[in-house]
Amino acid sequence: MRLELRSNGWDKQFNHNGDLVDMDVAFNQTNLDSSLFPVLTALGANASLGTTAFDTEVQNQFGELALGYGVNDDLTIGVLIPFGRTRSDINFSVTGGNTGFNPAFDPAQPITETNFPFAPVGAGASESVGTEGMQKILTDPGFGYDYTRVESTTTVGLGDPTLGAIWRFYKTTKHNLVLSAGIQLGVADGDDPDNLMDVAIGDSSTDLRAQLEYFRDLGYDFDLRLMVNRKIQTKDHKTLRVPASGQLLATAKSKERLNRDKGDFWEFDVEVGRRWGDWRTSATWHRYVKAYDRYRSDLGTDTSALEANTNVFANQWRISISWSGINAWRQKKMPFPLIVKLEMQETYQGRNFVDVRDFYVRMTSIF
Repeated sequence: MRLELRSNGWDKQFNHNGDLVDMDVAFNQTNLDSSLFPVLTALGANASLGTTAFDTEVQNQFGELALGYGVNDDLTIGVLIPFGRTRSDINFSVTGGNTGFNPAFDPAQPITETNFPFAPVGAGASESVGTEGMQKILTDPGFGYDYTRVESTTTVGLGDPTLGAIWRFYKTTKHNLVLSAGIQLGVADGDDPDNLMDVAIGDSSTDLRAQLEYFRDLGYDFDLRLMVNRKIQTKDHKTLRVPASGQLLATAKSKERLNRDKGDFWEFDVEVGRRWGDWRTSATWHRYVKAYDRYRSDLGTDTSALEANTNVFANQWRISISWSGINAWRQKKMPFPLIVKLEMQETYQGRNFVDVRDFYVRMTSIF
């Protein structure tokens, strides 16, 4: 049995060019003019609902429970059960603007030139829409968007579990080769298309996973671990909003059940460790690479905006320290064997990836 707890957070990301930018760059200091809300075109090129001030920070606590059964010394079958809590802390406001709500507008009637929802300030509207007015525009179905409120959001739940096996197929006094394979079941709640702020626990995609690890004793208490991990994300269907090219906010009527093929990915580790009795320290270089997501609409809708900026890579380093209580258990100083590992992971380079620092606590026991 193994329990892994991980905490991380971010407020910046690496964009498509690899530059480090704020997470909120698309929504902060944004002029809410006709380029975002085409309906404002009727009021002239200078019509604006105001300018946004938007700040977000994401904090996550994830866990994974691994339960395994040793068929023999070299083969283990088991299940990985992920769970977590994500929180997006949001500060959002709208100020300025020269356009407000038209008090004569009848939302029960179609929008026409004589029944128009907006009016210039001082020529029908008494004030600009402001923060609560913008919340109304985004959440009221009558305006066509029907999102949930832009506010701090917490998500708690289970991720996508994995069923699989681990097989040590080669072993000498100096070398070990271990192959892992499994299927990840896409049962978690994925991203909510009506919530701009939520961070999903899992992506609800059913995936095929395989991993190969090589362990080598380098002598003088040093060791080497090499790892390559492959995940193939199978095709499925997902209901999403489909923005037009360049559109920041997709309307509710754009929502469609799409054919989804999320990009497959590779992960690589190069790790060097050093042992001192029951203690071990290690340093690891990690690379993550993911291909583009692909979507297809049965209605022929252009899905290129959903696919843009979904190819990902990240370079990270990790340092860790671990302690093994197996010798203490054998000496009857502990009621059960326990291995504890503390680890920190830092992202130093990426593309379309968050600037994240992870902290891990991993506890492993054998019964």
